[in-house]
Amino acid sequence: MIATGLLAGPTAVSTDMIDIPLKRMHQFSAAKMNAKPFLLIQIDTTEGVTGIGEGTTPGIWWGGESVETMKLVIEHYFTPLLIGEDPHQIEKLLVKLDRHVLGNEFAKATVEMALYDIVGKLANVPVSHFFGGVVHDGIPVRWALAAGSIEADIQEGREKVERLEHHNFKMKAGTIPTEEDIKRVIDVSTGLNGLTTTGVDPNGSWDELTTLRWMDCLHEANVDFLEQPLPKWDFVGLSRLKSTGKVPIMADESASTIQDALTLAKMNAVDIFSLKIHKSGGMSRVKKIAAIAEAAGIPCFGGTSLESSIGTAACLHVYSTLPNLTEGCELFGPVWLADDIVKDPVVFKNEKVYVPNKPGLGVTLDLDKVDKYRRKTR
Repeated sequence: MIATGLLAGPTAVSTDMIDIPLKRMHQFSAAKMNAKPFLLIQIDTTEGVTGIGEGTTPGIWWGGESVETMKLVIEHYFTPLLIGEDPHQIEKLLVKLDRHVLGNEFAKATVEMALYDIVGKLANVPVSHFFGGVVHDGIPVRWALAAGSIEADIQEGREKVERLEHHNFKMKAGTIPTEEDIKRVIDVSTGLNGLTTTGVDPNGSWDELTTLRWMDCLHEANVDFLEQPLPKWDFVGLSRLKSTGKVPIMADESASTIQDALTLAKMNAVDIFSLKIHKSGGMSRVKKIAAIAEAAGIPCFGGTSLESSIGTAACLHVYSTLPNLTEGCELFGPVWLADDIVKDPVVFKNEKVYVPNKPGLGVTLDLDKVDKYRRKTR
């Protein structure tokens, strides 16, 4: 039974910046990363229940937020708006945060995550319960090839296939001029041909004309999707790439809000939506974006902001409830990290990741690990 009558008002909100090392360097279009920063949030309540959540971004270059900005916004602006409120009224609280603070979707998603953890624990049900229940117990995981060289990416891909860990991959791109980058993508995809499927993510760094010229070659190299090849604002350019029919076009940065989703659907601009809870301001908003996609016949992919088991669990609790999440996910964060900050990490098995079934997010903080990786600030 869901105890919606309980107030369980927040009494305190605390945040910590956490830095967890990676198993290997990760190359984005605009940055290299050897450790992943997270913002851990804990919300205490009058009922003695503490909700946890995490904020994380690929980097401030991606969406304009960082763990430092999230910490400031949550501590100075969101906390006074949350203390004493009913955590069950999540939609009402999100409207309140929107009214007082423009943007800052990653910070809002972090707060929402902890609120859902609270109400799930109070009701003794997994968070997925609040989104209609689980459709997919396990979701296939696509691994990111981002080691920084053609040879290293091919080698890593082959090793993953041989160890039966992954056979679906996504290449990170965008660090070099478009034509040179596309040739690199073709080399890696060709090198893995017959073993895997390979998508490509330039993070909006390619130009339309060059990409159009190479669409036939990308198709021949068996690239099975292009994720956000053009800048996030270029909906028309994305639609022109889609119209070639050569490689499916996936929107990531371009599909951040419900308004984005509606516009893309009306324009028939892309083939797939990549969903992410942080870029969209929370799990509840991802559910709305997925509903627009479903109405338009657009399949969805479970994107990542490279979360630990905390954020990965949150993603799974909403992704697992989406009938049109048919393109798998990239929730490899906990495997990509050298360590985790929970006692019960999410489970990866047979190339899938599985939604936790315990109350709330279904993960428990390891306080020793939190202390180990907590950023020491003055």
